[in-house]
Amino acid sequence: MNEPDWKEVEERLYQESVSAIEQFSAEHADEEICYFAFDSEPYYGYVLLCFDTTENSVMEAKRSAEYAYNETAKAIKKMSWLSAHSYMANANLLPFTNNTGDFQYQGYTQVNFEGWREFAESDDYPKGYTEMQDYLEGNLSIVFWKVIDRLIREKHFSVLKMASPFFVGYGFHDQDQVLLRIMNWDNEEGSEARD
Repeated sequence: MNEPDWKEVEERLYQESVSAIEQFSAEHADEEICYFAFDSEPYYGYVLLCFDTTENSVMEAKRSAEYAYNETAKAIKKMSWLSAHSYMANANLLPFTNNTGDFQYQGYTQVNFEGWREFAESDDYPKGYTEMQDYLEGNLSIVFWKVIDRLIREKHFSVLKMASPFFVGYGFHDQDQVLLRIMNWDNEEGSEARD
């Protein structure tokens, strides 16, 4: 099986993203959107394009905070000082939803890429230095950054009713979400964090 053509993947994902953002904007013009993210399981050859509303994000963040509080309140009764900091750090409370599985529109559209699974199972599949270094995930992370950067530079998100701030990122199945960009600070259209 052949290695993916990453330039072709990038261009196709960009075009599909532009179409999805325009379509979503037409269908959900009155909904304030706070987060756009890619969600992928590269081994299975798909990328989901996901949108979250401010209303849903706040509701999910509140639910998550209440759950974390209740679990910590139970655990703290038996918690040792040896594990306390690690446990608290893993609670990771955020004022917004940072898990595409909890987004209002988790799989708004899906882009499929043929042959990724076969390539991953082939003898030609490149191996990293550790199990955490996966060829498909590493290359797709680069593609995600490039596509997101282009979508922002070419102002494709401006058709959405963007929250302030507006988040853009990606995630791989069963891994932490990666927040790549924060933009639309103070409702200034097109403003973004560059550092």
